[in-house]
Amino acid sequence: MAAAFPAFAQDAADPSPASDMPEAATSDASAQDDDVTQITVIGSRGRSRSDVDRPVAVDVVTSTEMRATGQIDLGQQIQFTSLSFNSAKYGVNGATNFADPASLRGLAPDQVLVLVNGKRRHQFSAINLNVAPGLGTVVTDLNSIPTGAVMRTEVLRDGAAAQYGSDAIAGVVNIVLNDQIGGNLDVNGGIYREGDGFTNKISLNHGIELGDNGGFINYTLEYFGFEGTNRSDTYTGTLYPATPASYAVTGPTAAFPYSTANPRADRGVYPQTPFVVGNYGANRNRTYQAFVNASYPVAEDTNIYAFGGYSRKDIRAFGFFRSAAVTSNSSLGIYPDGYVPILPGTSVDWSAVVGVNTELAGWNLDLSGGYGANHLDQNAHNTVNASLGDASPTDFYIGRTAFNQWTGDFNASKDFGPVGFIGESLNIAFGAQYRRDNFVVTRGDPASYAVGPLATSGKAPGANGRPGYAPADENDVSRHSIGAYVDAEAEFNDRLLFAAALRFENYSDFGSNLSGKLAGRYKLTDALALRGSYNRGFRAPSLQQTGSRVNTSTVQNNQILITKQVSSDDPRLATLGVPQPKAEISDSYALGLTGDFPGVLGGRVTMTIDGFQIDIKDRIVITERLQTALYPSVAALFPEAREIRFFTNQIDTRTRGVDVVLTYKTAIGDDQDLTLTLAGSHAETEVLRQRDTPAPILVGASPAAQQIKLLGQTATELIEVAQPRTKILASANYAWDRVNFGVRASYFGNVKAFSTGLSGQDDNVACDDNNRCLQTFGGKTLIDLTLSYAFTDTFSLTAGANNIFDVYPDKWNNTRDGDIGQAASYSDGQTPYTRNANQFGFNGAYYFITASVKF
Repeated sequence: MAAAFPAFAQDAADPSPASDMPEAATSDASAQDDDVTQITVIGSRGRSRSDVDRPVAVDVVTSTEMRATGQIDLGQQIQFTSLSFNSAKYGVNGATNFADPASLRGLAPDQVLVLVNGKRRHQFSAINLNVAPGLGTVVTDLNSIPTGAVMRTEVLRDGAAAQYGSDAIAGVVNIVLNDQIGGNLDVNGGIYREGDGFTNKISLNHGIELGDNGGFINYTLEYFGFEGTNRSDTYTGTLYPATPASYAVTGPTAAFPYSTANPRADRGVYPQTPFVVGNYGANRNRTYQAFVNASYPVAEDTNIYAFGGYSRKDIRAFGFFRSAAVTSNSSLGIYPDGYVPILPGTSVDWSAVVGVNTELAGWNLDLSGGYGANHLDQNAHNTVNASLGDASPTDFYIGRTAFNQWTGDFNASKDFGPVGFIGESLNIAFGAQYRRDNFVVTRGDPASYAVGPLATSGKAPGANGRPGYAPADENDVSRHSIGAYVDAEAEFNDRLLFAAALRFENYSDFGSNLSGKLAGRYKLTDALALRGSYNRGFRAPSLQQTGSRVNTSTVQNNQILITKQVSSDDPRLATLGVPQPKAEISDSYALGLTGDFPGVLGGRVTMTIDGFQIDIKDRIVITERLQTALYPSVAALFPEAREIRFFTNQIDTRTRGVDVVLTYKTAIGDDQDLTLTLAGSHAETEVLRQRDTPAPILVGASPAAQQIKLLGQTATELIEVAQPRTKILASANYAWDRVNFGVRASYFGNVKAFSTGLSGQDDNVACDDNNRCLQTFGGKTLIDLTLSYAFTDTFSLTAGANNIFDVYPDKWNNTRDGDIGQAASYSDGQTPYTRNANQFGFNGAYYFITASVKF
């Protein structure tokens, strides 16, 4: 039986013929010692090697290991099986409600490249504009790929822009699709300890052989249903407007339309016992997915292939409670007791890649074309456009964001064997890529963005919780890029390996870039080796960043703000001295020690230790909200906005860290196997410097306003301390005949977030001389258990518990009395766990059972 928990160096099957062969090479199992763990990895276009023999660090996790985590979606499966990958669920948080931000080595979500079968995957269409890790970035939605379609996941923990192009600053995640013949049906059910969040998932994967020469078609159909959770605390805020002193004389009025002077006590709308008004938790989800992976030989050494699929996610998210006492958001004639906006959305992804690979004169050739697209339709229910008064509708269509990408790829590689002084082998690869990106914003219904007659009386315009996209927000922008690379890998002898790559790309909107990579490995002994790499990489600004120009409703520290996002092509920015964004440039360095020690304690020990540094120059960030009232030159150009913000190359950062993986495998008797793994990652990111605010912005501003930094302290903290710097995964797996037992401990280090309302000092709250306070949310360890039993060769059951000790993150400080105060971000109990940091979620213990049938 396969291991239930990852060993980070499991045997991996050959990739499907549909894979981009130069980018995901096939292992030659017949040439390997059966006792040596072999893996198929990205990061090299030469022959495959075990991780301890590679010049760069790679995690490879099989689908069996990922499913054994008990996690339902792909992002969380990788979170609990790859040491430097981090992703968490959010509630009440804009675009992150629909696509989870995921990062590698503590960098931003858009600084990791996602491939499927070695081909670039399209990005999500909406940008994260909320105060959370990944602010201002665009994710690649891993959860749009059904888990049943995945054979394994390969995580390259090394810069790779010279090999794969833009976005690979932190590394690469490659999803290798299933190519098995035969079928597997998984039926999963689970529930949280709190009694909510019921989960059900049905996944069917089936592969059919085509012909007698290795052709196949493998398809996956998957349904996922999740009922959502709510972890809000008791509400402690104000519910109703203050009773007018003249109520006894006037009775109900438009500003106080109640039949009693004490509406809460006398009307029975809210009970007198503690009650909850918010809905802060994991969102209800209905996901429908279909994927296919196919290959067919049309001649000797020639295959045509195709893969891709469809995903639809229907998500029900929520906004913050709109109290009847907050006049700017209230519409007492419609919701006299306040309301919680319901913010559903539908995210749809399409993808298709077709290609042909062949061998010609010893060259492996691959030619392919691909298309990928995402669109997100958003709505708002149970809410109002307060500026329309009692004439406001309560249901709105907000509009659509859409992104699509066309790619064309050609790759060629050849192993020349020994050449001159290169005694073992020389592998040469080259190729080219064409890419066209398109980003579109489509308006919502008129009431969703209308500025009604009551706006001049202080009523907020637009649908509360999620203002609609207005005609001025609509956009349709495209760009194309052309890239070419050359790659060489030389094995001089059985000890020395050297690799180099060079890539040139030209983008139609900002120009050209040249990136390069050097990597090497030297075996000190048969057991120990040194490895290292240098990468000069880049990340192109996304069209979602440069083309976004929408109004956004955000809540920070209990204040609702309407902010205008200004697209980079707006000529008014140039007038303010703001240049158009250009590519980020990275210099990354890695140095590692690997070891492979057979015969230790009757088994085998493998080890990798990799230190790294990633310097990023001209990192693209979204600016602070510039209040137009404070900057006359800004107000003159943007009279329609209370605040503006935009994207710019504002900062330089440095990330330093170390990854460690230790694995022990042994056979106990004839039918028992034990695998122990300890993997840890520590990475710290620091903002080294920040560009000066352009002088034209500051003209006429007060001396205090002239001190503005375009990237403020809170946004800096999102980069530096809002993700765990330390993550440790420890697992033990014991397999005996038909029984498999696994235990895993996952430690997530502390994170920090800012909130007003705090003061003083204690172990968790620290304030500077300006009384600006950060709260620390301590590191926590989650323990998971799983037990599987195979009743027959075709039927098995798995039962498990994730976070069995029901561990939660620390809450925001919520004590009104005392020296520390109550964090405003606690939102009167609506958000007890921070939205402003990414640790490990906040839903508690989860219990599940899975039935699997093979056919």
